[in-house]
Amino acid sequence: MTGTITRDDEAASFAAYQAIAAPLQRYIDAARSGDGAGMREACLDTARIRGSYDGKPVDWSLAEFCALIDQGGPAVGLATRIVTIEHAGTAAMARLEAENWRGTRYTDFFVLLKIGADWRIASKVFFAHSRA
Repeated sequence: MTGTITRDDEAASFAAYQAIAAPLQRYIDAARSGDGAGMREACLDTARIRGSYDGKPVDWSLAEFCALIDQGGPAVGLATRIVTIEHAGTAAMARLEAENWRGTRYTDFFVLLKIGADWRIASKVFFAHSRA
């Protein structure tokens, strides 16, 4: 086995990365605008959001998380970067760093699934760093 990567392999890898990044961008856009409905579009209906906020564990359903997004309003100064995306078949994981989401820095770890032609966020585990 030579391990030679063809242009087609590279194109497929780039396309997969872009497709997986799409729901992450919808998630980011929804956070910036404070739009719970937009957040729902990025996620599976059964998605769970778990993490630690202000030193306390949280575990939200998608509906609970989206209600918090609506309640909190826009995250105007939010800056983000996708640190990594990895995938195999119809499963993927991603890490997102977010600064100044309404004054807090977050590290988010996402698990995504490909359902039909679309990638969706299946779960998120996050750590809320100290508030800015």
